[in-house]
This record gives sequence, C-alpha cells and structure tokens, in this order.
Amino acid sequence: MLNLVFALYLFLEIISYVIIADVILSWLTLVWLNIRPVFISSILDPIYKKVKNTIPTTIWPLDLTPIVVILIIAVFQSLIVWFFPWVLGLIWLLK
Repeated sequence: MLNLVFALYLFLEIISYVIIADVILSWLTLVWLNIRPVFISSILDPIYKKVKNTIPTTIWPLDLTPIVVILIIAVFQSLIVWFFPWVLGLIWLLK
C-alpha cells in the first residue's frame, strides 16, 4: 500500500511537470517554432480531451485546460496527503 500511494503521488507530480513543459513549448509558437514532442501529446491529449468534454475551458482564444488539469491534480495530491500523511515524510526525504 505504501508503494502504491507514493507511486501515485509521484505520477501526479510528473504529469504536472509535463503539463508545465507543454505550456512552455506552446509559447514557442509565438516565435514560429512549433515544437511538441509526440510523447507529450500522447500523454496529455486524452486528459485534455476528457476535461474539455466535461468542463468548458476556453475563453475566447485562451485555452485554460492545462490550468484546470493542474488544479485537479493538486486536489488529488492534497487528498493523498490528507489521508496518508506519511507521504509527506517520504517526499521530504527525496528532497
């Protein structure tokens, strides 16, 4: 149980970093560089599509889907820490 909960927490942390990298890479289109690796799109497109089908996340030209997904991940991580407080000790040991 210990390994599963800690692995879930780390998986959510990695996904949030991948989302941040995707957002930064999307800003490069402003200088005419369209760089989006296939592994990032294969990981995030199903998540983004599920959120877009559930919640309207666009405000005119702005797509707020990454922000919504990061907030959902933060809620799940806080629930993990709430129910399993020893996860914080393991995270602190890794840093």
